[in-house]
Amino acid sequence: MKILAFVLLTSSLWATTVTFKGEEVSLNSNGLKIGMEAPVFTAVNKDFAEVTVGGKKDKVQVIAFIPSFDSDVCKRETIVFNQKVSKMKNVNLMVISKDLPFALGRFFHDNKIKNIITLSDYKDANNVLRYGATISSPIFLEGFFGRVVYVVDTNGKVTYKEVVPELSNEPNYENIINAVNSLTH
Repeated sequence: MKILAFVLLTSSLWATTVTFKGEEVSLNSNGLKIGMEAPVFTAVNKDFAEVTVGGKKDKVQVIAFIPSFDSDVCKRETIVFNQKVSKMKNVNLMVISKDLPFALGRFFHDNKIKNIITLSDYKDANNVLRYGATISSPIFLEGFFGRVVYVVDTNGKVTYKEVVPELSNEPNYENIINAVNSLTH
């Protein structure tokens, strides 16, 4: 009994808890904090080309992790980001899921996505573990990504973080845009 209590206590210290339709969901960790370096990792685009995410870049990065492009909320989020980013300068917005590149290609084409980069981390979701965006429980969602958004400045430092508390909700676009604008103006 003491071991179980210890496991539950320590996992709550290292994990972030959100919900999915009211049911508790655990992300693998508390993720990155403001001011930390955004770890570099590689994901693939719809054409299976590798794309580097995180680290120093010549543009501000918005890194948005989502559960799946096939869900209505993720679809809406990606389309809204696509529209909003078209008005922004010096920004790379990357939306990342575990969906296969084939699904990204279909989504990209069907929804006329032109202003953002859709990526798949189907090969090695261990990359995303460092960002605290991987769902660790319940078992039927394990390995998918939570809805987590980071804004990273050109020096590779995290300047904004949002962990959406309910997976079926969209992120706060206004706060994200304000965070980006504070770096690009």
